[in-house]
Amino acid sequence: MNIDSMQSIIQSNKRSQLDRTPVFKPGQIFCGKVRYIDPSNHAIIQIGGEKIIANIEAPLDVRKDYWFEVVKTDGTIQLKVLDNISNNDAFLSFLHLPKTKLMNEFLQQWKQMNFSFERNVLTKVADWINQVNDIQKVLEIVQQMDKHNLPMTDVVFQSLLSMKSSPPLSVLIENLYQQLNQDSQAKNLPIFQTLQHLLGKDDPNIAFSLNGSDGNKIHQLFRQLNTLLGMNYEALINGAEMKNLPLKGQLIQLLTMDGLPLPVKKEAEQLFHKIIGTQLVNIESNGLLQMTLSLPLPLAEKVIDANIHWRGKKTEDGKLDPNFCLIIFDLQMPSLGKIVSRMQVQNRTINLYIFCEDDKIEHLSQPFVDLLKENLKKLNYQLAAIKFEKIDANRQTNSGEQNLIPPVQSGSLDVRI
Repeated sequence: MNIDSMQSIIQSNKRSQLDRTPVFKPGQIFCGKVRYIDPSNHAIIQIGGEKIIANIEAPLDVRKDYWFEVVKTDGTIQLKVLDNISNNDAFLSFLHLPKTKLMNEFLQQWKQMNFSFERNVLTKVADWINQVNDIQKVLEIVQQMDKHNLPMTDVVFQSLLSMKSSPPLSVLIENLYQQLNQDSQAKNLPIFQTLQHLLGKDDPNIAFSLNGSDGNKIHQLFRQLNTLLGMNYEALINGAEMKNLPLKGQLIQLLTMDGLPLPVKKEAEQLFHKIIGTQLVNIESNGLLQMTLSLPLPLAEKVIDANIHWRGKKTEDGKLDPNFCLIIFDLQMPSLGKIVSRMQVQNRTINLYIFCEDDKIEHLSQPFVDLLKENLKKLNYQLAAIKFEKIDANRQTNSGEQNLIPPVQSGSLDVRI
C-alpha cells in the first residue's frame, strides 16, 4: 500500500474539477455509438451521456456500438476503432480478463456510463469488482473518483469503499485496540496510548456527558478529537516536524513496521482507509464547500460516532460564511436511538429539523427551545422554526450524503477518426 502519496492526494482534493469538458488522453478506451453521419463524412458519436462531433475516415455503421482507442491528442483528436471486437467476450479477451458472467455484466454497465480510461485502469476496476463482488458499488466509487479527479489507485478506492461499507469509526478504533492489547510489546507503542485515550479507557473520568448546555465544552472536545485523529495531519506536517503524531501519522508508522502481524495490519488498514475516506469526500468547488467529519464520542454508556456534515461557501476573505450553510448532526445514541438534526441557515435565520426514532425526544426537548432561541439571539441568529419527525424504520432518512457538486455538463468536441 503506497501511503506516502496520500498526503499530496488529500492536499490536491481541496477543489473539485467536475465542471470540465471531456478530456481525452492517448491510450484511453471507451465505447461509443454512431448516431448520425452526413454526406461530408461528419458524424455525431455518443459516448455515455456525451455527444461529440467526429470526422469519419473509417467505414462505420449508424446505430452500432464501437470500442474506440485514443491515438493522439495533438491538435485534432484522433481515435482508432478496435478491430474484431463485436461482443463483450471479444473485448474481455482483448483486456486479458476472464469471460465470466460478472465481467460481462461489468462491461454492459460500463458501456452505459460516460467513462474513458486507459486499459490498465479497466483491468484494475475489474480486479476491484472481483474483490468486492458488487458491480454497482464499485462503479459508483469509480465514478466518484473520476468526477473528483482522484487517482485510480488501490488506496483511494479502498478509502472511499470504507465510507460505504466498513464499520463505524469507533468500532474500527476498538477493533485495532483489541488486537494490539493482545501483544505485550504493542502496548508500549504510542498508537496504543492514543487508542486508549480515544476510547476513554485510560481515564474513567474522560467520558463525556451530554447533560447540561455547555456549548464551549462540546466545541473544545470536538476540536481535541479532530486533532487527535489527524484530520488536519497534512497541514500540520507541511514544513514542520511534529512532536506528537496524531492517530493518522501513527497508523502510517505502524503499517510500515516490519513483521507486523496480519490481523493487526488488517485492522490498521481499515482504520487508515476510514480516515482517508473521510478526508477524500470533503469537496471544494467554485467557493462551495462540502465537509464530512466522524468523531468517536466517549459517552458514559459507550463510545458512539458523531457524524457531522457541513455545506456552505467561503467569504471573500477565505473564511466559512456563517450566514448561509447547512449543518447536519447524525448520532446513534445508546438509549434514545438514532437522532439526526438538520440545521438550515439562510441569512442568519435558522430552520431546525430533528429526525428521531424515539417519540419522547420532542417532549424532552420542549424545555430547552426557549433557551436555544435566547442563546442564538445572543449570536445574532434567529430560530424561525423547529420541527420533529419520527424516523420510519422502512425508510432511509437523508443524513447529508447528497451530492453538492452539479453533474458534468455536456459539451462537444471536434474529433477525427
